[in-house]
Amino acid sequence: MYGRKLHLVIADDHPIVLMGVRAILQNLPDVSLIGTASNSTELFEMLDARPADHPEQVDMVLTDYAMPGGAFGDGMEMLARLKSRFPDVTLIVLTVLTNPALLSKIVQLGVHGLLNKGSDLNEIPVAIKRVAAGYKYLSQSLAATLEAQSTRPDVDKIALLSKKELEVLRMFLGGMSVQAIADHVRRSSKTISNQKRMGMMKLACANDAELFQLNSQVGLTNIAPPESEPQKRD
Repeated sequence: MYGRKLHLVIADDHPIVLMGVRAILQNLPDVSLIGTASNSTELFEMLDARPADHPEQVDMVLTDYAMPGGAFGDGMEMLARLKSRFPDVTLIVLTVLTNPALLSKIVQLGVHGLLNKGSDLNEIPVAIKRVAAGYKYLSQSLAATLEAQSTRPDVDKIALLSKKELEVLRMFLGGMSVQAIADHVRRSSKTISNQKRMGMMKLACANDAELFQLNSQVGLTNIAPPESEPQKRD
């Protein structure tokens, strides 16, 4: 695909993972490791700048999905920014996620490879070779998860929600603000905000617009949560 050495950057906030991946890549004759990053700030700086010792354009990024603390976020937000700002850079994502809805969202975003962190690290060279040749690559375990998910309707995602997450989302979709929900159920706005965020994550909704779109498809507001437990003050 490149006709030369592949210029690659690794991003992961776990030093041991970085060391392991780096050791594997150093044994690949067709790969030139440009550098490593531990968060999105370092990763974007590396892609924006071409240091004197590595003036080459980065061809591929092998990145962890969850790397909190960076200026450009992590997860879906970071991947979307990478796709937008560096469309010519191929992306391989490492993740411990097992939620099929979220995995599907990552694939739909257009990443080129998706690897399970629990798999053998020796799968990484295989993924790099396939992606460099112009193909998509999925870990076998993740491919099986996504295949199973493809046969399930969107409404099945609701089963992933806790009672309180479903209740919070229903009230939010009904027009209540986070603070209004907190006042109504006598909990802190921080708790309600976290429950809303976790619920949206389980439903693979990246923002409020996607949540409202999903509601129009499956009718979240029409699904009454199971009888809830007595609310406790924070």
